[in-house]
Parts: sequence; C-alpha cells; structure tokens
Amino acid sequence: MSAERNQPIAVPTIAALATRLGPTALAIAEPLLAEVRADRSRLPVVFPGLPRRLGREPVRGGRTSLGPGIVDLDAFRTCDLAAAWLLLSAAATDAELWDLYAHGDIEERAMLLRALHFLPVGPITVRLFGEMQRTNMVVHLEAGLCDGDLFSRTVGQPDFDASVANKMLLKLAFLDLPLHRALGAEAHCNAEFSRMLQDLATEREAAGRSVWRDTNRAIGRAPTAGTAARLIGGLEHGDDGVRRSAIEGLMALHRPDLRAFAAERLEREPRPEIRALLQRLVTG
Repeated sequence: MSAERNQPIAVPTIAALATRLGPTALAIAEPLLAEVRADRSRLPVVFPGLPRRLGREPVRGGRTSLGPGIVDLDAFRTCDLAAAWLLLSAAATDAELWDLYAHGDIEERAMLLRALHFLPVGPITVRLFGEMQRTNMVVHLEAGLCDGDLFSRTVGQPDFDASVANKMLLKLAFLDLPLHRALGAEAHCNAEFSRMLQDLATEREAAGRSVWRDTNRAIGRAPTAGTAARLIGGLEHGDDGVRRSAIEGLMALHRPDLRAFAAERLEREPRPEIRALLQRLVTG
C-alpha cells in the first residue's frame, strides 16, 4: 500500500476542526503537532495520549457538514476531533494510519476510526472498513460506520463495490445497530442486500431470536422475492417497532395494491402514532 495520501490535504477541514476545538484545546494540541513534525516516530507516542490530554467530553452540535462529509457531532468527543486535526495537519500517510490502527488498543482504534470521518477517503479507508467487517467489536463498528456518511462516501472506491458494501451493512443487522445512524446508507440498499437480510431474518425467526427492526425499512427500498409478504406479515407483529418498520417499508415499496392490508390493520391498531402512519399509507 502506498505511503502517500491519494488526495490533497483539505486545509478548510483543518480550519473547521480547529474552530470546533477552540483555543484551549488547540493550545494543548499545537505543541503535539510540532513534536510530530519534528520527529515522525513520535506520532505513535503522541496519538494514544490524546484522550488524556484533550479529554473525552462530547463535542455536541448535532448533524452538520464538517470537512469532506456529514457527521453527527453528538457522537464525537474532543479527542476524536483533535485526532483528526493532528493527522490532517501532520499529513499522516496511509502507512502511518495503518500502524496506529494495527498497534492501537480498543480505544485508540475507535478514536482513529472516528477521525477517519474527517480525512480524505482512499485505500486506507477501504482497508480499515475491511478490518471492521471482520470484527464484532461494537465500539469499532459504531466509530467507523455510524454517525457520519463515511460508509456512503466510500462505496464505489476500488475494492469497495456493492457486494463488499452489503457485507458491511449486514454488520448493522448482526449487531442490532440502527440503519439511520449510518448516514446515507439507505441509498445503497439493493435487491441482493434485501435477500441477505431476509435470509438472516428467516434464520433468526427459526431459532426464536429477535430480528433487526430495520430489516423491513431496508427491504422496502429494494424489494426482492418475498419482500411484500414479509412486510405484510410485519403489520400484525406484536412489537410496536416491527409494525412501524413494516409500515415504513411498505411506504418505500410504493405498491398501491397492498394498501388494503394496511386498511385492514388500521381498524385494529391500538397505538395512535402507528395508526397515523397506517393512515398515511392507506391514503397514499
């Protein structure tokens, strides 16, 4: 893998991160950057200390455009933004980023994966998504896949086609992480992903296990064989969340011929908020 980044360093992103960090945090971070610039071997020493030096307080600010993509800042910590600022300002290479991940502990890896949301997408992004796909470490899946559109921006990169993306998204279902937290991921739902989800749901139901609630929402966007039947069945599920998901899936499916099933359920639905959704589905 090349040691060079494939895109120029985004100076506006560095400035935006500096603004979010504020003068107090920058007063701590700037000497660390100078230390790394003077001696690159200091990066693996400086990076792990960022949580202790900068703190783990939530940044706050909600969903916003920051750098190359969109992030939900409520899920990011001061040390995460400081890590991104440091790596961008120091022009960290792919080799250096990989070294930080390969030798990092659980928290250091999570901090690096959160920092990826602010770095240019490239081969190292794909490589680290591959590492995430092979783990069931929820904190790492959340750090790289959730609360930003990094996944969506990576789809289409070399070695990250639809088949790889499907396997990555399937991790959300395995670990019961909400689909909406992977910003923009809904746009990448496809018939093959729906087939995989439906197979997983069938296996879990047969084993008496719970099914990912977002299954219905996802398959409604990209139907395959059996999708309509599963969504109709979901209207009668005892779990409020599953019924809501089934209604939203049917809305995405755009099948006027299925509205009669929603109308039938509407008369018996006990939850007002779900009845309102059913009414929207029935009236189109």
